[in-house]
Amino acid sequence: MEFRVWGPLVREDVRGLCERLDGELRRSGAVVVTVDLAELAVPGPAAVDAVARMRLTAGRAGCRMRFRDVADGLRELLTLIGLGELLADDG
Repeated sequence: MEFRVWGPLVREDVRGLCERLDGELRRSGAVVVTVDLAELAVPGPAAVDAVARMRLTAGRAGCRMRFRDVADGLRELLTLIGLGELLADDG
């Protein structure tokens, strides 16, 4: 399954984003989801929160998550704060 994230995100968007992801995972029955972050080019607290919470959401649904088209700035920010492993491929 593919899931696209649009930006820019603010912190208030993260809950709805995860609810949308959870609903799509449950409807599809997917065991792997690829999250397209191409349009999430601005790294910041909301983007970091979204990545972390999407991983938790997928894990709770029994689904592995892969990320595609992660902006260098977001990858660097996640690595800097010790969350770079969230972008690792589970598959």
